Amino acid sequence: MKRTLIFISLPMFLVIGVTILSACSNSKPITGADRDAVLAYSEPETDRILQAYNENDYASFSKSFDAAMLKGIDEKGFANLESTLMPKIGKYISRTVNSVSYLGNYVQVAYRAKYELDDPVTVRVVFNQDVAHSIAGLWFDSAKLRQK
Repeated sequence: MKRTLIFISLPMFLVIGVTILSACSNSKPITGADRDAVLAYSEPETDRILQAYNENDYASFSKSFDAAMLKGIDEKGFANLESTLMPKIGKYISRTVNSVSYLGNYVQVAYRAKYELDDPVTVRVVFNQDVAHSIAGLWFDSAKLRQK
């Protein structure tokens, strides 16, 4: 069952979002050469998104979004995102890959990221395999982001 979320900020976590599968427990790890192939396209895209966040550059941030993401995070939504994240976690510094998995027709790459004011921050980027690896989901979560 698919569900569409449009920019939701909850006390427990910040979700930017989009089309997700409600049955995330059905994820299947991606390993070996398949994992390497996913990281070959996901790493440059994630670099660009996180750098665009640092530079307050919506055009670069949203460049590879699928249609639902573009609807969910327009320029105003991006400004809201930045004004929510920046004071709590600061600018993005670095990340390491935690996991790569299939979620139906989507691929999720989860990262442990370091920001100026918070470490760790979990960042998850979801790619739609049906639309040339377009970005279908983006989540940020940390203890600081869950604080009121």
